[in-house]
Amino acid sequence: MPFDTTYHIPPNEKNTIVTYKVPGGKDIDIYLKKNELPPGIDSFPDVKELLKTADRVINNQPEKEEHYTPDVTMVIAFIAIFIFVLIRIKRNISNGDENESDDFSTADLPKSYSKKGAAHLTYYGDELNFTGKELTAILTKRFAYFNDLSAIQKTRFIERVQNFIAHKVFKIHDNKGYKEMPVLISAAAIQLTFGLKKYLLPNFEFIHVYPREFMRVQNSICFLEGNVSGHAINLSWKHFLEGYAIPDDGQNVGLHELAHALYYQTFVVEENADKNFRNLYNGFISDGNKAYHTEKTVEGGLYSEYAVKNFQEFWAESVEIFFEKPAAMKSHYPQLYETLKFLLNQDPANKIASVIT
Repeated sequence: MPFDTTYHIPPNEKNTIVTYKVPGGKDIDIYLKKNELPPGIDSFPDVKELLKTADRVINNQPEKEEHYTPDVTMVIAFIAIFIFVLIRIKRNISNGDENESDDFSTADLPKSYSKKGAAHLTYYGDELNFTGKELTAILTKRFAYFNDLSAIQKTRFIERVQNFIAHKVFKIHDNKGYKEMPVLISAAAIQLTFGLKKYLLPNFEFIHVYPREFMRVQNSICFLEGNVSGHAINLSWKHFLEGYAIPDDGQNVGLHELAHALYYQTFVVEENADKNFRNLYNGFISDGNKAYHTEKTVEGGLYSEYAVKNFQEFWAESVEIFFEKPAAMKSHYPQLYETLKFLLNQDPANKIASVIT
């Protein structure tokens, strides 16, 4: 996972967030001013120009050794995707005034640290100082995993959430932030790592929160619900909430991206990594590969098509299914479930948050 320079382009319309990443070099975020453009972009007046410009940037890149000429079907598919992108942006703009967070307006973050004219709000976790009572109220209402814990485990969970928040910087790409944003995202991280000794993921200092899916204009045009890059975890708040609103569909973008972050912290950074997780991961590779190849055939069906794109995506989706559809995983792939149970030191099929205390 390379370090990136990420340019955040001011939206021309409400809630149309655009990022432009340049791989390599320093791992920084650069927030452009109005009418200011990232390197390689000639014009950026509206959405249609965005698509044209991105296509021009892509086409100007050096040719690869292998060449591919799309057939008529691929051209039609590309046009369909183009139309979908435009419709999606238009819908986002028309729904821009709707509050996706229902009653979150009663829980605004107490203080923002945004520079004048900046297109984001910055909150330093060590200055938020949420009380245990505040965290308990939010988690009891919105985090089912927390409600299944024992009283002792709840205390431990709250302490870990407080510590995780204190070690992060939250950048919210909207005009308002909510307490639930740092609390629930941090709670997702603790859910994943609750059975581990090392849980802070210190390589990822920054948590970027976008109101909804954000657009990437690099190599290809696409909407992202979340990704991990350099020292940052990036999430669509809308899709993060949806992941926890339906707790048993096997789709949870928060757990998915945090699974990528946990792997990266352990095997790429190789610092502040949980020893047991690192030592037991080979078991997941072995048992996961069997399930991975089964899912690529007609005999599969538990995982999505995206999960068999590569083994890293299979790992991240395995985490989603493990927590959200544990009985189904246990039925389809009992050995894989057992491996994940000891890898993460949890047994969600039996609502056990920590196998070995």
